[in-house]
Amino acid sequence: MSDYNVRLQWQRTTPDFQYHSYDRRHTVYFYGGPKIEVSSSANLLRNPQYQAPEELLAASVASCFLLTFLALCCKQGYVVDHYSDQATCSLDENLMAVSEVILRPEVSFQADKKPDEATLQQLFKETHTACFIANTLKATLSVNPVVD
Repeated sequence: MSDYNVRLQWQRTTPDFQYHSYDRRHTVYFYGGPKIEVSSSANLLRNPQYQAPEELLAASVASCFLLTFLALCCKQGYVVDHYSDQATCSLDENLMAVSEVILRPEVSFQADKKPDEATLQQLFKETHTACFIANTLKATLSVNPVVD
């Protein structure tokens, strides 16, 4: 099993702590990498300078899907020249949950190392099955709070 760790930090920056005025911006630190500033989604008083957790979820799914797809193509001898995606993460407010993540991958291959249409569809199906993050969306969430 592999562990991936991040550190998150938030600090109150307003004299009061009222719902419509407290600063939702917080920092996520990636060990061995950069830090990013995150804020709440557009539905919850978003600061557009920062990424929303829902955007990061869409990016995580899209990135994992890309990396899985590239690995499968490489192992089968197909040469990918370009891959782009326009991912969407949709919230269902009735469920208070992300109800759907839509990926829209666009792929181009080297002409002589390109799968036929049926094989390409199979590659996307296998990618969906093997994508760790997509599979995780069904996982149980454990919460272990530490109260100061």
